[in-house]
Amino acid sequence: MIQSKLGRLTSGQPWRLAAGRPYVGAYGIARSYEEAREALTLAERLGVDAGIMQPRDLLVYRVLARDQAATVDLVRDLLTPLAAARGGPGVLLETLRSYFESGAVATETARRMNVSVRTVTYRLARVKALTGHDTGDPATRFALQVAVEGARLLGWPDRGLPTSP
Repeated sequence: MIQSKLGRLTSGQPWRLAAGRPYVGAYGIARSYEEAREALTLAERLGVDAGIMQPRDLLVYRVLARDQAATVDLVRDLLTPLAAARGGPGVLLETLRSYFESGAVATETARRMNVSVRTVTYRLARVKALTGHDTGDPATRFALQVAVEGARLLGWPDRGLPTSP
């Protein structure tokens, strides 16, 4: 409702809103504001297409963003072998992301990506062959999912990974 009202005020880019969590006192107002601002920044970097951002929905990205060195290490160790794929890592990363978003269900991933289930399973097998990490193993799947989101946050592979200090 708010989004549609704001949309009528101006033409062009859609509005984005964020509200920080409630905190007590004057310091709480500043903290809430800063949290909302950070949510908008993260949402923009991640390409989130929601009109209203809730900082609580982006907490995991705040954690990843705070320790950029660890995020870079995770992406480098788990995902950079995908760069050896023909055509680069983009399609495999997109498949992994869609796979994780669909609850690790290949048929749902295929439907969302408009490809065959065989294509999805082939790509997942290719990820395993290149990285040595199996999406069928829960612990590995979690690490890969965090690495995929870290890559998204860092803008990899479109932007190179930052170098270690």
